[in-house]
Amino acid sequence: MRSIDRIFGHLVPALVLVVCAIAGCSRPSNQAVERSDEPQLPFRNLAAETEFVGDDACFNCHETQYRGYKEHGMANSLFELTAETWTEELDGSTVFDSTLGYYYTIFETDGEYFQEEYRLNDAGEKNHSRIREMQYVMGSGISARSYFVWENGWFFQLPITWYTQQRKWDFSPGYQIANKRFDRKVLPRCLTCHDAFPTEVPFTDGKYEHIPLGISCERCHGPGSAHIAERLAFPEADSIDYSIVNPEHLMLERRLDVCQQCHLNPTISLLRQGRTPYDFRPSQDLNDYLALYEVETTGTDQEIGLTSHVGRMKTSACYTASLALGDPLECTTCHDPHSGFREDGPEYFNATCRTCHEIEPLRVDLINSQTLSDHKPLSNCISCHMPKADIVKVAHSNFTDHWIRVVERDEPARSHPIADPPALLPIFQSDDGSGTYEGMAYIVLGTQNQNAEYLERGVSLLQSALSDDSDFGEAHFLLGIAYTQLGEAEKSIPALEKSVTLDADIPERLNALAQSYEATNRDPASIERLYTRALSMQPARSDIRVNYGRFLESRGRAEEATTQYREAILEEPWFATAHYNLGTALFRLGQVQVAEASFTTALELDPLDAETWGNLGILLAGSDRLDEALDAFERAVESSPENPVALGNLGTHFLQRDELAKAIPLLARAVEIDPEYVDGRVNLALSYFRNEEYGKAKVEAEAALLLAPRNELALQILGAL
Repeated sequence: MRSIDRIFGHLVPALVLVVCAIAGCSRPSNQAVERSDEPQLPFRNLAAETEFVGDDACFNCHETQYRGYKEHGMANSLFELTAETWTEELDGSTVFDSTLGYYYTIFETDGEYFQEEYRLNDAGEKNHSRIREMQYVMGSGISARSYFVWENGWFFQLPITWYTQQRKWDFSPGYQIANKRFDRKVLPRCLTCHDAFPTEVPFTDGKYEHIPLGISCERCHGPGSAHIAERLAFPEADSIDYSIVNPEHLMLERRLDVCQQCHLNPTISLLRQGRTPYDFRPSQDLNDYLALYEVETTGTDQEIGLTSHVGRMKTSACYTASLALGDPLECTTCHDPHSGFREDGPEYFNATCRTCHEIEPLRVDLINSQTLSDHKPLSNCISCHMPKADIVKVAHSNFTDHWIRVVERDEPARSHPIADPPALLPIFQSDDGSGTYEGMAYIVLGTQNQNAEYLERGVSLLQSALSDDSDFGEAHFLLGIAYTQLGEAEKSIPALEKSVTLDADIPERLNALAQSYEATNRDPASIERLYTRALSMQPARSDIRVNYGRFLESRGRAEEATTQYREAILEEPWFATAHYNLGTALFRLGQVQVAEASFTTALELDPLDAETWGNLGILLAGSDRLDEALDAFERAVESSPENPVALGNLGTHFLQRDELAKAIPLLARAVEIDPEYVDGRVNLALSYFRNEEYGKAKVEAEAALLLAPRNELALQILGAL
């Protein structure tokens, strides 16, 4: 009988997938809003050459407004965390991710604050720890304070947030659904509403040269250089100073748009063709910059979203009745942007209510009402007519409901399930009738939720909307992404090629097309050109660099691949996939010790990666460190119990140790999960052969040969039988 060897799973470098997600975080009113066609006022600071000057330039002439605004929540929407700005409690509490097994806690050292992530072994000892400094705070603290770190220009949100209203630590919004740990980069579309005008490194989606602190005066007034120049030259302005936008002089819809650029943020928010996150200027029509959609819900009342206040206000009788009076209710009726009014307490808002609803006439009207006793000079109007309500998707927080109404004392809680079938509705009448933006919105929503139904609906809409001569590159790109997400790489190529033809300077598009070319076995030279072109446009895109390295490794160019992986690690030292891929390439090159170090670093960053544990196990087994290899293989299965390769490697390790009773169930489970797992079938055949179950060995060996007719080990087994 001939000697028969065992086969472990193959080393496979990891692919970094294209991620496409531009989203809001609330659900305002489902009713589409007609946009007016009034001409824009000729504010001269809207000219392209006008520069932003920063808040301090406003101080000399507008000291009162400047000082008042600095007390406002908008001015304090992003700031540095120091001992002086710390208001939270260090209570020693932990937050536990029951799905992944990570614990999180907060601690302080020498006036600096940190979040620690750790895991515990069966003995209750830490077997993983990772720490990030809490450098910045986002949020005025009315409901919560979230924390951020800025490293090598990359801006990351941290997993744990302080919820002010309940004074407790818990996961940051969205982390309950998908724990991004320390790897959630803050995209420009997310930073837009929490900061002034940061300087983004182009095509990076999360790297910045400069991050100012807080929303600036110029967010509501537009860039100020023209205004300063004109007023220094000519101190007296006309009745309307057209050198800078004053929202007071705008029509109502445009005034509301100044607020809605941040305080109307629905389920899906798409930049219109050719727009960037910071293009909008006060006095312009927000609809020209954003296409906004929400998921349709059943029922007449909508849930309260984090930033849906304008939509709620427009449902109020106070708003609709005031439209005919020439002085309509609007955001600034109650919210003075030049005042830190919250410290004045409820009376500040109640006084505003009484400008229209005087107490004594109101009491006369309510003389026979049971609510008469509730309406006194010092009664709190807001608590009854604008009650607090739990906020959608943000735990431990409630916000004032801006739907002003008479709330019944026993009014039941409303439930608004997603409509079936689910549909997206526009916030504005925002499409040209082609369905292009609607299709894009469905694809973004489908990508976020891994929902094939949304993706297919988006594909159908874009197929109808996009003609061969369409120059909407982002729409073609998203169509290609949808096909990719649906596993139809061949169909993705025409759309991705069109998007690249329209603009060959966007790295994300080049990367996506390269991946589709790889998936369909296109010309390797073309694939390499796409990757190198993408990296020439933006060398800081470590995800694309890792994909290029993986491509080189797949072509047998492991030495070149290590160069790409090392460059990625220099840019993002915490990028676990780059360390893992470097390990696979070094292992192939026979550099076992440095490969082991790379795998170890990858596992320090991501201790639940089954592939890294598996490849480390293969390395250790090849070095005759069998007990260490067994631990690595077991950790791989623990991390991913349904991973066929992890099961197969552990089973093969037991086979190598001649522990057939342990090997056979693991290998059988592996091929049950993946019937086309050739190495698993071959090693299962060998296990049966060694266990003298020759009939079963024959079945598995023959099944392996159907998948791989030249598999040497399967042929050896059949020959031995």
